[in-house]
Amino acid sequence: MKFNATILVPAILLALISTRSTHSEEPAMKPTWAIVIHGGAGSSPAQLGEASSQKRTAGLQHALETGRDLLADGGTAMDTVEAVIRTLEDNPIFNAGRGSVLTNDGRVEMDSSVMDGKTLGCGAVAGVTKVKNPISLARRVMTNTKHVLLVGPGADEFAETQQVPLVDPAYFLSQRDGDDAANIASANQEEDESHLGTVGCVVLDSHGNLAAGTSTGGTAQKLPGRVGDSPIVGAGTYAANGLCAVSGTGVGEEYIRNSVAYDIAAQMRYASKSLESAVTEIMLNRLQPGIGGLIAVSQTGEIVMQHNTPGMSCAAADSTGRFETHLILDNGGAPADTTDQTSSPAAEITALIQQQASDWNAGDIDAFMDVYWKSDQLTFSSGGEVTRGFDATWQRYKKRYPTSKEMGKLTFTDLEFLPLGDAAMQVLGVWKLERDEPMGGRFTLVFQRFPEGWRIVHDHTSKFPDPLND
Repeated sequence: MKFNATILVPAILLALISTRSTHSEEPAMKPTWAIVIHGGAGSSPAQLGEASSQKRTAGLQHALETGRDLLADGGTAMDTVEAVIRTLEDNPIFNAGRGSVLTNDGRVEMDSSVMDGKTLGCGAVAGVTKVKNPISLARRVMTNTKHVLLVGPGADEFAETQQVPLVDPAYFLSQRDGDDAANIASANQEEDESHLGTVGCVVLDSHGNLAAGTSTGGTAQKLPGRVGDSPIVGAGTYAANGLCAVSGTGVGEEYIRNSVAYDIAAQMRYASKSLESAVTEIMLNRLQPGIGGLIAVSQTGEIVMQHNTPGMSCAAADSTGRFETHLILDNGGAPADTTDQTSSPAAEITALIQQQASDWNAGDIDAFMDVYWKSDQLTFSSGGEVTRGFDATWQRYKKRYPTSKEMGKLTFTDLEFLPLGDAAMQVLGVWKLERDEPMGGRFTLVFQRFPEGWRIVHDHTSKFPDPLND
């Protein structure tokens, strides 16, 4: 990836501290506490835009400072998880609490869960509508009931008996601007919304205990009553002393189907894998590209952050002075050698498509065309007109988009992959061009594997009848 929006704010910036999300070398000093947070996986900083990127970075830094200060003062993992996630829930730039996206009937329905690694105690709520901080209610389910999960009206009624702040549902619709989660979602319903996804926090405290929590407003325009992985312990949240604490973000249905959070702990327990290896296995081999991301911390203070989407808002700190925030991670946070060895065809093609978008947004059509098959047999179809051959396709692009103003900002989302044998792949997706006259549509690409790598041999592009921003 070309973009790397990383901010390092340690107490004393050492030249040995890496901006990578995981430390492959043994740290010089073992952390006595560690914390990792996320604010959702999906779009890259370029796709988010400068204003939204700055707000997300500031929100991550504030939340991380809250957690760092609590842990440095000897705070517990559970208290820290709750306090940090409350901070994120109160920030409308993130899709949780105040920033929650809306269902298709214009309401907010929020989900959350927590898990205590010391006791394996856990609590969760789903579909709550008037709780200011769902993470606090989830904790009350764990501590004040014999249950694990309360949903809908029953969860809201339970909230009325607990000492948690309640608000009118209109609270979740007020004081928002164009860069906040719900407004971005409502304005771009055709665009991939996964970057708006979720918030989460995982902690190792100085007492040796682990905890994890996750909170979300769900997916934009979801059916009323839809529940994702965030309140499902073992899917979006898991913590167990001696192993790890995990929180996920992305397409919740896939995290549920794959029991993602628990699977990481299971790999460590039963296959003796390291935390980094277990997370890498999930992100590169179990989940399709573009699904989401994970944050995790081990009993020894090892921190892992990975995503297979164009970006992920995340941050980490520990007792050694580490303090960093990211909107995107090199290699998606995965070890470079592992990425090279285990990259799937879909992951390789996703990287090529993302690079195309980056080249386009840099105003470089020549680089954008590098992934096309340099053959007279290349076919390109758009607007009912078929162009044959690489040179003719290149000329058509040059004529249609002569300047960077006409090129605008390009994004590719909603990628779907259909293998066509061992050496070909069909890719479906959505494209969007932001400029003075925005437009977008769908595309179908056929990639073929050549000795030099994957190349586009057929490109069919269609346009939505109306601009996406109307």
